[in-house]
Amino acid sequence: MKYHFQFVSRTAVRVELIPEDQKEIELIDQISHCKEDDVRVTELFRKGVETYSSNTILTQTRFMNFPSVALCNYITEAKPIETLSLDHVYDHSSNLST
Repeated sequence: MKYHFQFVSRTAVRVELIPEDQKEIELIDQISHCKEDDVRVTELFRKGVETYSSNTILTQTRFMNFPSVALCNYITEAKPIETLSLDHVYDHSSNLST
């Protein structure tokens, strides 16, 4: 599945699902008969939002054209920064005696 994105704000993006093969076309057709809160629909847009911006969590989906176009709200989760050790940069065991 391909996704087309249109920036809306820091926490919202318009996502369009673009099926790439017959299997994906059939999936879109199947979910078009489901409710908007169906887990398969939510999963497709969750993947789309993660593709748009890593470390994001989908918080709300408002459909503009069900099931293929939605305004998706998301939050970005902060990842902890690992402390770097400089021990590998300096070789403390070498002696520079001449």
